[in-house]
Amino acid sequence: MQSTELSFARLVADADGGSHFETIAVPVKLRDFAPPARPFGVSALAEASQCGFLHLPGGWEGEPHPSPLRMWIFVLDGEMEFEAGNGDQRRIAAGSALLLEDTVGRGHASRVLGGRPVTLAVVRLAPA
Repeated sequence: MQSTELSFARLVADADGGSHFETIAVPVKLRDFAPPARPFGVSALAEASQCGFLHLPGGWEGEPHPSPLRMWIFVLDGEMEFEAGNGDQRRIAAGSALLLEDTVGRGHASRVLGGRPVTLAVVRLAPA
């Protein structure tokens, strides 16, 4: 593997105050990142200022809201659904990531699917 791209969903604000999903490609290149370990694919590293965890109970539902900060969310356990302002929906489950950038406008709705709680790791990014 010399270089490849990883694909992730991104939720962004529209000019009309709504939101929609986009697919972003994150290029990774073969690098000697952690010698003496063998080289592997590494993306560019983004500026991040904080990280933490969110724990949402089973059945939790969030009314439409903008993201409180520009952040990556990584699902560690459970499953959620996000609904953009234009009605598009995306499910994310353990092992998935979503880039939330809809920090203005009406934002998105979100809900925990099923009766199990959801655990998320979040990484706050610098404003775009």
